[in-house]
Amino acid sequence: MADWDPELYNRFRRYRAEPFAMILARLAPGPDERMIDLGCGTGENTVDLARASAGGRVVGMDSSRAMIDRAIKLRATLAADLIARVSFELGDIGAFEADGAYTIVFSNAALQWVAGHRGVLAACWRALRPGGRLVVQMPANDNETAQVAIHALAAEADWRAALGAIETPSRHRVRTPEGYSAMLSEIGFVGVDCHYHTFHHPMASPAEIVEWSRATALRPYLDRVGPAHEDEFVAQLTARLEAAYGTRGALTFNFRRLFLWASRPPQ
Repeated sequence: MADWDPELYNRFRRYRAEPFAMILARLAPGPDERMIDLGCGTGENTVDLARASAGGRVVGMDSSRAMIDRAIKLRATLAADLIARVSFELGDIGAFEADGAYTIVFSNAALQWVAGHRGVLAACWRALRPGGRLVVQMPANDNETAQVAIHALAAEADWRAALGAIETPSRHRVRTPEGYSAMLSEIGFVGVDCHYHTFHHPMASPAEIVEWSRATALRPYLDRVGPAHEDEFVAQLTARLEAAYGTRGALTFNFRRLFLWASRPPQ
């Protein structure tokens, strides 16, 4: 896929920040935590993790050069104390490996892009110190109107040859809470808590939901149709959403997310 667009992704930052705020309130980092943010994006959450842990250090990792470049620019604006405690690196979170290096492994809206979740979560277990904590959040919104419409449009005759095999990440990679509960327990985690939470985002129109999706779930589709057909695909999707939601005006976008909480047992 083409690289991420940080500007487009952050257009809806106020809504994308809500799951992180919920996580941070429950996580309550202590002093001197050693943390990694897998799929850190533009780095704002990474910095806030450091702020929440007096003396704590955080590494942000992402596979997108555009996102890491933006995160590095953000780091340069911080006070000297935070600069010393925050770092960013380009890396494939699907191949992440560390040995007892962290007290917290954190990932917000990133693992849905990575295949082989059992292997990744086992690597997270190895990366934690005894008693260390894991928290992961992934979109799990494949039954919502917008994603249903994306799949239906891609399967139609005009688009099927180019798009029929593509699915949104949450549809073909993200399992149920029960599935992850069993997986995490089998890996060796304790204190496992996997659950859904639905966020309710006011949107100005169905077209705005399409713009939200262009930054994430629509990326594989738009990459495949290419610039010559992108506007046509987006226009058809927008019309479908206006019909499905029954409005061209304001509405509430209900977005379900999956949260995974677990710990490595104390030694």
